Amino acid sequence: MDKVVKVLLKSVLLNIILVITKLIFGFLGTSKALIANAIHSLSDLITDVISILGYHLSKKNPTKKHPFGYGQLEYLTNIFVGIVIIFLGIETLSNAFSSKITIPSDIILFTSIICAVLKYLFSSYMLRKGKEYKNSILIVSGIESKADSLTSMLVVISVLLSKLSVYNKLYSYSDNICTFIIGVYIIYVAVKILKENVLNIIGTTTDNIDLLNYVTTVILDEKEVEEISDLSIIKYGSYYVATIEIVLDKNIRARSISRLKSKIKKKLVNKTTNISYLTISINYKGSDIDARITRSRDSKKTA
Repeated sequence: MDKVVKVLLKSVLLNIILVITKLIFGFLGTSKALIANAIHSLSDLITDVISILGYHLSKKNPTKKHPFGYGQLEYLTNIFVGIVIIFLGIETLSNAFSSKITIPSDIILFTSIICAVLKYLFSSYMLRKGKEYKNSILIVSGIESKADSLTSMLVVISVLLSKLSVYNKLYSYSDNICTFIIGVYIIYVAVKILKENVLNIIGTTTDNIDLLNYVTTVILDEKEVEEISDLSIIKYGSYYVATIEIVLDKNIRARSISRLKSKIKKKLVNKTTNISYLTISINYKGSDIDARITRSRDSKKTA
């Protein structure tokens, strides 16, 4: 079984337990905030299930129509997850405006603390594995899980405040207020997920400075390379697609060019860089084409 799927399946199991636990004690302890938190955990569960499906689809082999593979399906998966979470957040907000005022029982306090600790520990584990495997699906799921642990702690605060309602009736609204805050937070997380993944689908170059520096160093270490005229590394889900344009001496032989390309690809296309597809274009220093380009640029500047 794939290591990413293993982590997601662990998350699915934990979220099933948390959703059932929070719903049961939420209804028994009359806490709308804990029920709202259960809905947040449900969104987490939906995230994981859809993410497993999206991850499998993104691993499909490239075709003629899709030469760079299906890595961007990860982003489509995350966008769908974001839309689902927004609807769950809206449902949570509607519950917050219920006129019925309830004072949660003590069992809500202990349940929320246990759930918050479990979810925080597991979210940290998911984020760590996401960075280790360089997988955006695990990172998104980890962020959502950490948000769930924070909303669980918010339920703890609301229960403690509701106990003060004997001194001031305003504290009796703490459960409703907490439900509202959780709803707003759920929507905020969803919008953030949507924004990031829509931008990734449009196509953005990586901001991984270490990777860019490494690629640059590897290329310039080749004595035949005069300079790098263009370098673009775009993230496609769990891997990168790189396009490089290098400048060589015009007298270099075709056989040497072929050997140079193979050498660079061998160094860069591997699990260390996570670059799966690399295109290398060649320009020649001092060639007629290079001179025409230079003259064209100079004439434009003069005009």
